[in-house]
Amino acid sequence: MDFDNKPDYFMADGDDNKQSTQPSTINFDNDTNTKAEANEPQQPAREEKPHRRRRAWKRIFWWSVVIIALVLAAATWIRYFNPYVTDATERGYIVSMERRGIVFKTWEGQMIVQSALTDSTRLYSRDFIFSVDNPELAKMLVDVKGTGRQVNVTYKRYWGSLPWRGATCCIITAVEPVATTKAAEASTPADNMNNGDADAESPVNKI
Repeated sequence: MDFDNKPDYFMADGDDNKQSTQPSTINFDNDTNTKAEANEPQQPAREEKPHRRRRAWKRIFWWSVVIIALVLAAATWIRYFNPYVTDATERGYIVSMERRGIVFKTWEGQMIVQSALTDSTRLYSRDFIFSVDNPELAKMLVDVKGTGRQVNVTYKRYWGSLPWRGATCCIITAVEPVATTKAAEASTPADNMNNGDADAESPVNKI
């Protein structure tokens, strides 16, 4: 009997049984992880604290810039553009009127104040120094300069001066010549002072 050429059914059956007895495995790990992730409650995304701080500092910075700019604008307006004295008047004699300035040419004048001349209890201590930003008013003052004619000037006063407005804080807004008699026109402040000296030197006639 030739046993070598015949198939070994016992071994074949055993191999078939081994292959058939191996249990088939199913991987449920992916499904389990997916279900677990689906069942977990979703938490809202939290903002990072450094980002919040950065935004707060930006707001503080810009609010500070706005407040500082408003304060500077108000201070500039009050000092240079808002007169604290308006419709003030002076009366006297114009003794100087000239146009001065290197970059900005402005009219500057000087007046002998009548109230200081008539005050006999005090020494004359001041002249009224002013600026004129209106060429027509400046021409009127130039015409009466040195003539001995009195003028009334209306002016406004600022806390600070601007180079293109004038060198002083007093700005002339109106000029009005004073109507005087011929005798008053003939006598100027210098003539009055000379007449007073002559009267003091003249001898007194004795009877």
